[in-house]
Amino acid sequence: MNDQGVAPGPLRPRSRVTSRRPGHHLHRPSLMGLGTATPSLCLEQAAVTRRLAELWQLTGGELKRWHRIVAGAGIERRHGLLPVDEVMGLSTQQRMEVYELNAPALASAAAVRALSQGGLAADRITDLVVVSCTGFSAPGLDVTLVERLGLPPTVRRTIVGFMGCFGAIVGLRNAVATCRADPRAVTLVVCLELCSLHLRFDRSPQNQVASALFADGAAAAVVAGPAACNGASSLGQLTLGHSRLITQGRDWMTWRITDNGFAMTLSREVPGAIRASVAAVVDEAGPSRPGCYIVHPGGPDILEAVDASLGLDGGAGLEAARHVLRGYGNMSSVTVLFVLAEALARGYRPPAMMLAFGPGLAVESLGLA
Repeated sequence: MNDQGVAPGPLRPRSRVTSRRPGHHLHRPSLMGLGTATPSLCLEQAAVTRRLAELWQLTGGELKRWHRIVAGAGIERRHGLLPVDEVMGLSTQQRMEVYELNAPALASAAAVRALSQGGLAADRITDLVVVSCTGFSAPGLDVTLVERLGLPPTVRRTIVGFMGCFGAIVGLRNAVATCRADPRAVTLVVCLELCSLHLRFDRSPQNQVASALFADGAAAAVVAGPAACNGASSLGQLTLGHSRLITQGRDWMTWRITDNGFAMTLSREVPGAIRASVAAVVDEAGPSRPGCYIVHPGGPDILEAVDASLGLDGGAGLEAARHVLRGYGNMSSVTVLFVLAEALARGYRPPAMMLAFGPGLAVESLGLA
């Protein structure tokens, strides 16, 4: 973390990734660069816990339950745009105004880092994918990023909205499809979430769980088609991955707009459902399993469910996920790219698989070969 409170991007790749089969990788889009950023305000979990307990006026059994929830979250610190006190009483309109005013700078910081690591100028970008579920406006963040980053006015823009924690995988999948259709395409994927804008005066257990977990951040990735790489180093080649919808869990994870911010609900059934289904999603990708998993850390129970289902014994990339959860919290769609950056910094290399989960109940994967 630098003095401005912005998390640096991951280390540059040490060598170009090559395929096991000569020529097999040539048609795949490449991940050229990653960048991450957080707001300058670092929130110590202990301080947030005390202040929310005061604002909710918790006592007795309710206060004990709140402390159990926080302890179970496994978070030491996270970043937020504003102090807790300044958010709680805002209307949804006011929260959206704060989002529109502050989202561009944070998103731009991550995008600039991704472009720099990829060695690409802004005018090379042909497509822009913006992922966010914590704020909306029109003209939106996509248009603002075109202006702030100096992207070509001809850039093709896509918004992935309100998909929750697996939004980054959907955004990257969109980039992969674009770069397959146009081998000369270079796609910038930007994920931006200001989850802290949705802290609310709601003492329910569901809202307490969300309040203990979620945080703010931005992450970006640059994906280039085969003809656009020009022999440059990459972090790996991307595949489309797989998706599995667990329809009986439709109401186990929800994200709804209220008059006082957005409301998240998380059911106790979610970890069990992930444990029962994630291995099938992984096995659908091919005859052999990868050596590294880039897992969205929705919470400790989610990581334990993935660990148990895949038999990872706490390794194979899960260390990176736990590190991100502990130091940054759950930043919704942004988080899995933080985990990818951390895993690369720890020396993990493809083949790898990204996994994320969200409303639906959805299990989403993306391959890095």
